[in-house]
Amino acid sequence: MLLLTEGTYPFVMGGVSTWCDLLVRGLPDLDWEVFAFTGGEVDQPVFELPAQARLAGRLHLWGSQRTPRRLISARRGRSGNRVELAGELVEGLLGWSSDPLAVVEALVWCRQHPDRLVPTFRDEATWHHYTVALSRVLDGSDGGGFPAPVFDLSRAVDLYQTAFWLARAAAEPTPGAEVSLVTAAAWCSLPAAVDKALHGRPVVLSEHGLYVRESYLAAVRSSDAPAARFLNTRLARGLSRLTYAISDVVAPVSAANAAWEEALGTDPERIVVIPNGIAVPGSPQPAPRTRTVVSVGRLDPLKDVRTMLRVAAAVRRRVPDVTFLHYGPVSPGQDDYAHGCLALHHELGLGNSFRFMGPTKDPTGVVREADVVLMTSISEGFPMSVLEALSQARPVVTTLVGGVLDAVRGAGMTAPPGDVHGLADAVVTLLTDTELAERLGARGHRRVGRLFPQQRCLDGYDLLLRALAEQDGNPVVVGRGGAGQ
Repeated sequence: MLLLTEGTYPFVMGGVSTWCDLLVRGLPDLDWEVFAFTGGEVDQPVFELPAQARLAGRLHLWGSQRTPRRLISARRGRSGNRVELAGELVEGLLGWSSDPLAVVEALVWCRQHPDRLVPTFRDEATWHHYTVALSRVLDGSDGGGFPAPVFDLSRAVDLYQTAFWLARAAAEPTPGAEVSLVTAAAWCSLPAAVDKALHGRPVVLSEHGLYVRESYLAAVRSSDAPAARFLNTRLARGLSRLTYAISDVVAPVSAANAAWEEALGTDPERIVVIPNGIAVPGSPQPAPRTRTVVSVGRLDPLKDVRTMLRVAAAVRRRVPDVTFLHYGPVSPGQDDYAHGCLALHHELGLGNSFRFMGPTKDPTGVVREADVVLMTSISEGFPMSVLEALSQARPVVTTLVGGVLDAVRGAGMTAPPGDVHGLADAVVTLLTDTELAERLGARGHRRVGRLFPQQRCLDGYDLLLRALAEQDGNPVVVGRGGAGQ
């Protein structure tokens, strides 16, 4: 099996990485090839791969290889160049009404002619075709709705570079495998699209967070120019539509994702929900009753750590001896956000009442330190941090996003994203009403053991992957509520 990851396993700690590690280790009869897309320079994996898995490759998306700035004129010759390439990629992925599968032929050409990518992008004829295609995308004549923002030459050059990176990602060779398991409807699906076209290799998308939705959320928060936000969201939408189109099965971790998947063109018959699962201990340790609140998650805008800090300040005014412990690394490329969190921590005067503990390799273990587990995310799929809390019989206070309600129903308290007062009230209630906290924790422990055991998740993927590997060219038809339900 080829496992294609993006910004996660095995180089970055987080919920999706934990899920990948559980899957690879939990299905030891399958051989795994892991190909990792990274968004930042990485050195060594933070997860040790088991014996039946190997790191087959990795690609830094925003690497140092750039298309040369100086274009070569037609007089210098363009034999073997695909001068339509940049335009095909931009129009196919950014066009509102484009057929997402129409871009696959261009992606296949990239794999078959990796030595022609730089010459092609240096060809001035490629730039000409690109600008014509970009104009068609920007004029909105294909049903794109609102008119595009004004573009300048600098923005057009940046997108041209992005088109080159798309081509380079498609050109990356991958090892032989029976099935491609893609963990995000994003860049890491590009090699899977090529492998399916060249070798007929089936594709499974295991969708955790919704890439396109998270791109929209990032655009709302961003201070970037309108043109940059337009390009980022359009590209995310295009990559998602392509991933859904090539996938034989789309396996979201929550039914909450399915509405987005259908809206972007996925046949409901190809959607099967397989919730995350977790190993549940027989008898969890009792809560320490030290008025400790634990959170586990990356320092990332999607985790909304700033709201968490404001919740901590509000709780502290009512429970002065409370302690908040936050475990998690800084997401790649989010150093400014992390510095902003530290500045807000200082501004709120939280001192040692809120401590950033750094990464942890034992998220279940650190949850045992908690009386209450807190999550303030603005976007989630089916968060492992909530399952880890339930497995340890800890009551959860969480924002109502993604599939959270499916996991925490009756075992915690929820509030809308960004609702500082609602979240703070819930934390105070559970810290001061220990009987309620114990009752919710016990209910959560029973619930996760009954509905979300790790083996059920593993069995669902084992059945699905083996069925696709053995299909002999015939499509596997699954309905929502198939494996794992």
